[in-house]
Amino acid sequence: MDLIVSISEQAQIFIAAVEAGIIIGIFYDVFRIIRKIIPHPNWVIQLEDLIYWIIVSSFMFFVLFSKNYGEIRGFALLGAFLGNVTYFFTFSIFLMKISDWIIYWIKRIIRGLIKIVLIPIRMILKILSYPYKWISRPMRILGVRTKIFIHKSKNRVKRKSKQMLRELYIMYKKV
Repeated sequence: MDLIVSISEQAQIFIAAVEAGIIIGIFYDVFRIIRKIIPHPNWVIQLEDLIYWIIVSSFMFFVLFSKNYGEIRGFALLGAFLGNVTYFFTFSIFLMKISDWIIYWIKRIIRGLIKIVLIPIRMILKILSYPYKWISRPMRILGVRTKIFIHKSKNRVKRKSKQMLRELYIMYKKV
């Protein structure tokens, strides 16, 4: 192993480092896209960042080890930095805009599908409300006790249906 690296080898190392910086930028954008799709609590974001830096450090070590015999050279680190910065100020902007657009349309399609699924549920609830109204009217004549029983049952049904619709609405909003 020769300690003196020729200019052509240095150029190859520099280009490999620039490529590694671009790959690191793409990898970070994947994390950003996942965070846009699925909101995370702060502790999960911190854990993801830790995992990201472990993977990136291992990747850079592998690149430097395979191309530079494991030696850390300033121009290799500069190449990785320049590749990363170049990626973030050029391609990353377009990638994030395209991913935002795709995420928007996927969410819109899913919301539309949920609305379509909710139509039969609403119809069933509406159909079930008619027999209830039909039964509750004659029961009113019988007295207060039945009225209280029906009122409690009605409130139970209302609560359960509202709870079910609320849960569906929360699912709808998450998408």
